[in-house]
Amino acid sequence: MNRTERLAALLIAMVGLTPTMHVEAAERPNVVFIMADDHTSQAWGCYGSRLAPFAKTPNIDRLAREGARLTNCFCTNSICVPSRASILTGQYSHVNGVKTLREALDPGTDNVAKRLQQAGYQTALVGKWHLKKPPAGFDYWNIIKGQGRYHNPVMFEMDLDQGVLQQGAYSTDVFTDKALAWLARRDSAKPFCLMLHFKATHEPWQYHPRHADLYKNVDLPEPETLLGPTGPEGSVVPGWPLEILTQRMLRGGHGGGRLQLETDDPQAVRRATYQKFVKDILRCVAAIDENIGRLLEYLAKHQLAEDTVVIYTSDQGYFLGEHNYFDKRFMLEESLRMPFVVRYPREIKQGTVSDDIILNVDFAPTFLDYAGAEPPPAMQGRSFRANLAGNTPADWRQAMYYRYYAGSTQRPAHFGIRTHRHKLIYYDGLTDQPEGRRWELYDLAQDPQETRNVYGESKYREITATLEERLGDLQAEWGDSP
Repeated sequence: MNRTERLAALLIAMVGLTPTMHVEAAERPNVVFIMADDHTSQAWGCYGSRLAPFAKTPNIDRLAREGARLTNCFCTNSICVPSRASILTGQYSHVNGVKTLREALDPGTDNVAKRLQQAGYQTALVGKWHLKKPPAGFDYWNIIKGQGRYHNPVMFEMDLDQGVLQQGAYSTDVFTDKALAWLARRDSAKPFCLMLHFKATHEPWQYHPRHADLYKNVDLPEPETLLGPTGPEGSVVPGWPLEILTQRMLRGGHGGGRLQLETDDPQAVRRATYQKFVKDILRCVAAIDENIGRLLEYLAKHQLAEDTVVIYTSDQGYFLGEHNYFDKRFMLEESLRMPFVVRYPREIKQGTVSDDIILNVDFAPTFLDYAGAEPPPAMQGRSFRANLAGNTPADWRQAMYYRYYAGSTQRPAHFGIRTHRHKLIYYDGLTDQPEGRRWELYDLAQDPQETRNVYGESKYREITATLEERLGDLQAEWGDSP
């Protein structure tokens, strides 16, 4: 073979390899995992709640429209630090050791970032960390400590002892700035996983001044249970009523100013608190959505959109006045549900909606699945990549297990099981109550707002026994013994 023939053969080989190389790249997509704090599904346009017509979320809705939206994604312990630990480790709280806000995630613990590094991915974390000790498994990190601040945040780049004040900056904007800067200087020859965690929409909901006039002179619709009794009917759990938030807002520091009251009528005060509370949250949401738009624009401009899995979610849900509650922690729907949208054009059909029961412990195995890496045996979740592609495995879970640990009189420790139709909760923190008063059962088909505890009713005796048995089975399966 002469020189010309060798060159021709080489060119033919290169042409033949190109499609294969392209497929291999597509099989190991980049991952952009964007997570907010407490951004509950009621405040997303694409979830169709009472607030959907008011929520300014065009970019978030675009992800749902161009990809998939999960309707039954749940956290296994609805509080910030434990949920974040479960997302990283793929483990339930009793296994990874982060059960409450007090614990830290040990840097020596195996996690999805470390596994992605081993698979050849570049990894970066920007924004809210909240797991106390230095992040491990990230080639680059730049975070706030604890809750940090909305305005003028102090950020710690690769060193928790050396903070840099971001003077004049708003956290949602500056976190995105740092994330985009990392994307611009990364090694373009390698796939990447970028985790961008916003502080918003955590209390005290201090929005950017550019959104101060949003919802001005607008009356937002109230939940049907706002003026009802505190907590679901038949429940002995006081919960965290809006009256607590009223007192906090009167002291100042929430949103753009103190709560202004024109009357001391209890119902009018509750309604005024609700309006300020939810408007402040939605103003914070507007900044999140704008910055998601900036990321999507960057990916498109640099021809990365087709080969990047983009996820937006929240670490848990949040009550927006339902049952006259705010905050999270409970196994009730608004707190339990994690809104979740994802776009990956090469694999996920536009407009996909999945009703499968997905958990936060499933996130890590799913990321590894996209990276072509096997999850370690210690991970308790399961990849839902096939579910997103419309191929739900025949043996996919039909029930999920939940447990909240940090009990108090108003927000007692509890655990339970949720299926597609029913939810059974046991409050093991209500030691002053008789056994029968420590259970709650909700028929989600008949009572989606969970206002009627049907535990003990003869009509539900058989399903109650079944759920109690299945709850015990799940505890045994996951090695938890309340």
